[in-house]
Amino acid sequence: MVRGDFTHVSMLAATFVWFVLGFFAMRKVGKRVQNAVFILLTLLCCGGIFFRYAMGLRPTLHFQWQTFAMQLMQVCNFNFVLLPLMLVPKFELARQYSVMFSMLCAATPFFSPPAAWAGLPWYDLQILNSWLNHACAVSLPLFMLAARRLKPQRAYALPVTIAVFFYFTAVAIICYPLIYFGILTAETSFSYVFKQDGILIFKLLYRLIPYPYFYLYPLLPVLYLFFRFFAWAMKGYKTAPFAWRVSRAAQNAPLLK
Repeated sequence: MVRGDFTHVSMLAATFVWFVLGFFAMRKVGKRVQNAVFILLTLLCCGGIFFRYAMGLRPTLHFQWQTFAMQLMQVCNFNFVLLPLMLVPKFELARQYSVMFSMLCAATPFFSPPAAWAGLPWYDLQILNSWLNHACAVSLPLFMLAARRLKPQRAYALPVTIAVFFYFTAVAIICYPLIYFGILTAETSFSYVFKQDGILIFKLLYRLIPYPYFYLYPLLPVLYLFFRFFAWAMKGYKTAPFAWRVSRAAQNAPLLK
């Protein structure tokens, strides 16, 4: 699969249909069904990430813990931790981080397939697994939006920006010593902190600031402004606080803006 070929366009179209149909379906079903879908998407994504990086895409009990741990430093694979946190009612920051930042990051491989997929058929397990993982990571916050259990909030624009900064800083703190002592290389760090992976915006930033990790700093104010704009654009969208059990009184109460 390469960008723009028949296979890529077909899978992209099918995924878009899934998002649209799922979005409208989630607006019609009851909260118990919504809750079940949230849990299922979380299990599928986390299970898919674990199956790929800890099990090597094969049924085995010999887990590759080192590879798995390093892959969690890649922003989309961090959904292994993030998506379960989204199901915790009081952990609103996890949901805001996902809808503002992670959801958009997870959607990028749909439009720009990795170079490693070139020459592979659509049914290759590597492609199907990765596509499913990213589709689940997009679907969960998207369907929470549809269910009116989530929307971007302006008050979280700065906390989410800070969380992004701390995430990449934590990756840098872990990886820099490992690279220095020859345990890792920039390529095997699995993180955009150290490699641009052919992505245009990262390549341009690295030309401007040719230092790993630090070259990402100019993105932070841009992300903050985008988060603010996203929240402003949806300020009129009515929602209810995320909760697993909702009383009849709460169900009949008007949604909040």
